[in-house]
Amino acid sequence: MNIKHWLIIILLLPALIVNGQNTNINPDPNGDPWIAGGLRALTVEDWEFLNDLPVLELPENYQTRDLPYAIDNSLQPYFRPIFNQQGGSCGQASGVGYNFTYEIDFERDIVANTTYNQYPTHFTWNFLNGGVGGGSWHFDGWVIIKANGCPNVFDYGGHFAYGGESRWMSGYDEYYNGMHNKVLDIFSINVGTYEELETLKYWMHDHLIGAEVGGIGCFAAGVSDVFSMTSLPAGTPEAGKAVITYWGAAVNHAMTFVGFNDSIRYDFNNDGYYTTDQDINADGVVDLKDCEIGGLKMVNSWGTGFGNGGKAFVMYKLLAENTDNGGIWSNMVHVIRTREMYEPAITIKATVKHTSRNKIRILAGISSDITSTEPSNVMGFPLFNYQGGDFYMQGGTSEADKTLELGLDITPLLSYITPGEPAKIFLQLAEQDPNNEGTGEIISYAIIDYTDGIEEIICDEQNVPINENGTTTLSIIKAIDFDKPVIETEALPGAVVNEPYSYQLDASGGTLPYVWDVIMDYSEESVEYNFPAIEDQQLIPTDNDDGYAVQELEFLFPFYGEYYDNVTLLTDGAIIFEEQFIYLRNEEALKNFKVIAPYSSDLMIYPAQGDAMWYNGDENSATFRWRTSKYAEPEINVDVAVTIYPDGSVEFYYGNDITEGTGWAAGVSKGDGQSYLIAAVSNATSIPDDYATGFYSPEFPFGMEISPEGIFSGTPEISNHTWDITFKVTDNYNIFSTKTLAFSTANVGLNDIVSPLLLSLEQNIPNPFEHFSIINYQLPVNAHTSLVVFDITGKEVVRLVDETQKTGDYAVELNAQGLENGIYFYKLTSGSQSVTKKFVLLR
Repeated sequence: MNIKHWLIIILLLPALIVNGQNTNINPDPNGDPWIAGGLRALTVEDWEFLNDLPVLELPENYQTRDLPYAIDNSLQPYFRPIFNQQGGSCGQASGVGYNFTYEIDFERDIVANTTYNQYPTHFTWNFLNGGVGGGSWHFDGWVIIKANGCPNVFDYGGHFAYGGESRWMSGYDEYYNGMHNKVLDIFSINVGTYEELETLKYWMHDHLIGAEVGGIGCFAAGVSDVFSMTSLPAGTPEAGKAVITYWGAAVNHAMTFVGFNDSIRYDFNNDGYYTTDQDINADGVVDLKDCEIGGLKMVNSWGTGFGNGGKAFVMYKLLAENTDNGGIWSNMVHVIRTREMYEPAITIKATVKHTSRNKIRILAGISSDITSTEPSNVMGFPLFNYQGGDFYMQGGTSEADKTLELGLDITPLLSYITPGEPAKIFLQLAEQDPNNEGTGEIISYAIIDYTDGIEEIICDEQNVPINENGTTTLSIIKAIDFDKPVIETEALPGAVVNEPYSYQLDASGGTLPYVWDVIMDYSEESVEYNFPAIEDQQLIPTDNDDGYAVQELEFLFPFYGEYYDNVTLLTDGAIIFEEQFIYLRNEEALKNFKVIAPYSSDLMIYPAQGDAMWYNGDENSATFRWRTSKYAEPEINVDVAVTIYPDGSVEFYYGNDITEGTGWAAGVSKGDGQSYLIAAVSNATSIPDDYATGFYSPEFPFGMEISPEGIFSGTPEISNHTWDITFKVTDNYNIFSTKTLAFSTANVGLNDIVSPLLLSLEQNIPNPFEHFSIINYQLPVNAHTSLVVFDITGKEVVRLVDETQKTGDYAVELNAQGLENGIYFYKLTSGSQSVTKKFVLLR
């Protein structure tokens, strides 16, 4: 069928299509189905997750690099053959079937044309689709794979959709094999401007690391209402090839960008010219929305009958347009980096039986106290999490389908115990089934220790009935002898106030590379109070529902290492530090946004019944009060207050007439998913009379920060003071350790030694390189020195230096003979100091 005919027929479809319903929009009744409508509605939590994703930006050293005019990574051996998705699985077809398969095969330099090197759409989709084919987004699957991995198509059953849309895979060995295949990081790339588009193009060229081969990315758009696909004009580059010139406004399909072509052309304003410097949309600005030259290349999951063998161009203009004017969703593309190699250290093997799998959640926990009956630290998973619909565990209808054998990677839990010492490792199964519709049991539970061979430890308790509407807990005691990263730095040198400071922290053990952070743990204590029923200064929000009001403070308020002279009150019962409204209505949302939340819920101010927000403050404190109601339920009352102090402490107060039984969250959070404290009373059905609680944090030096590489730096601004700072180092397998060090500006002057002479390691030149490179470094003192190269798994591959060296400058040649292409790390250790950097080998 001619492409122009496709355009005519597709334009007739909008009246027949509702966003979110799976619909075949292929105008050829004899062709493969083109299923649209496979994306679920985004939640508040989704937007928070997306907002928190790191944004890739073009490195400074790329500004002068040349790009080819065209790239098509679908021609690379890492790109699997075009396929047709089943049902509304487009999010996982693009995110897993194409993108994850490509990126992990690129890391491993293996071809993607076998089922051993391809990854199934339905492994992740079937945890996300409700068991009945519901929609999902590409990043939904990546989150699952980042946590617990993904089996290859061979292990999954030999086909990417084996067993259909409700099947959950059973078999520990298959889950364990899948744990080796993981997402490392998820990024977003903004593409709404020429400058932002350059970042995506360089990603497609060399993964932004100088690699020989570039990457691909996922995007979403509307393909049902006024979706326009036609042919590139005669006499222009790639003439006759399929091109998208307009997306529908109802976003309902995920696809994959695989390359670009700067030479293709389409005359949007029909003036007979192809321009980039004319204001063709008459908005008074010449930008990417006016571009008629160049486009990205996309691959669809609608089989080879779509476009040209499953591919089409998308004009650059559509990257910048709003979705209601033909643009892609959010002017954004998502990309991933994968782990080349991953070996779980400890796993759970369990067999669970249940008749309604969406009523249960499976968790793991650990405690160094072997007498404990509950874990001190708990780990949840984005799978087996009240998912899959009202089905038996495997999704079928037979007796055997009630039972499923699974595997879970619990390696990160090792962070909370000491190597070689006994610990208690828990399996927990929580059931939420108020109508008692399902029932089940934990048939067996074991942990498998891979730290020294393979050792399986089976729990003595077998065939344990699941507690109805409660949590069933089983445990195993085991000493795990593993290699844990350890912070070696014993002390921080003193600093001079208002003078730049920099110090490299050091760690050993675990598996490179390390990532550093600072932990700022609040503690919670009950406080005595009289409820501050203030009505001094009323704050008027931008909207009584989902609105906010900004209030200046009469002191600088320290919160998680930063100082604020104003705060933003949300009508939803929380304080944030940006002038905007944010949805923060549950505990998970609080963990990922910087917030002080006494009663965070879907609230609304009803002025007619006396609802309002108030402020009272001076240089000693600031108090805020909410008297409000639940949205659309004015009879549900909330009356809470917060006081914040110049020392950073926070107090929550609760009135005695708060309506019982509603859902809410309370706590304080840095917003990084790591440093937070959920209040003990959070989400309580009822709150005790005259209840108040306080949150107290160790002080942190304003102006200081730690880089992911472990450089603690900044310019301290408070003199004659000492802070206790807790640093955290995490290794490549997400095992971490912490250490508290004192940092002081007390009794330190400019004539004092601000910091010891620091070891200096420079980036190797050239980087990337093919055969030889030079590593320069400087030693501050005489010391035994080693310079070692590690591969991405942390295995030592070359030892360049291992001797006592004198103070001075050194240059060492790195010969890549015998090394395979890829990413490596080189670590310089001299005396008690060490520095690590990364290089890329390309031939």
